[in-house]
Amino acid sequence: MIRSTVALIATATLSHAAITVSLPGNQESSGWDQLNNTNTYWADNGYTTSYPGATPWPGSIAANMTGSIGSATFAKLSGNGYFAGSSIYDGGGAGTYSLSDASPLAGLATVVFQLDVGTPVGVTPVLNFNGGSQALAADFSTMVAGGYSTINFTTGQSFPTSNYAWQWDLTGLAVSSYEIVWGSNTNNHLTQYEVNLTTGDSFAQVVPEPSVALLSLAGLFLSFRRRRN
Repeated sequence: MIRSTVALIATATLSHAAITVSLPGNQESSGWDQLNNTNTYWADNGYTTSYPGATPWPGSIAANMTGSIGSATFAKLSGNGYFAGSSIYDGGGAGTYSLSDASPLAGLATVVFQLDVGTPVGVTPVLNFNGGSQALAADFSTMVAGGYSTINFTTGQSFPTSNYAWQWDLTGLAVSSYEIVWGSNTNNHLTQYEVNLTTGDSFAQVVPEPSVALLSLAGLFLSFRRRRN
């Protein structure tokens, strides 16, 4: 599948909520933020900013966070997802998203993918490589406190977002291109505030296993619903 790339002006700093990743050898890090309708770039360039958000995106999005390095791009592949008041919101309908890179770091050995979200990710990310459909599950995953505030649809009270992280060990697979695919289910009400990606040519586990406390917190988020805007 061929997707056009839309370049953005970098105006934000790298997030402090995401897990700081330091890999041995060479690494590249990219980030996507300002994923809301107060950033006029989206509406000005044909990205939908209104419910239900089923309109296809006009192209994939280049990383826009200061310090981003690499050629990975962010896209909505199908379904719902629009730039709402504070995040990309699925409007209660299913949507499928991807990060892809046709010319990654040479000798790619590991990928670390992070999402800062207000509700749990309905469809867990998988990784395909070299044009295949291997749907590799991450080798390591965890959840830590996010860097944003979201709203409980029932009470109107705000609560912190969660930052989910997944890491793949790609050692020995000779990866020359890859795509990470994830998404939301109907009534998932997925809200995506920030996306972060780090890749390296030497593997080391940098994503810890989740603690019991964090797993309990993840379950708690299932009771929340988001406002449409």
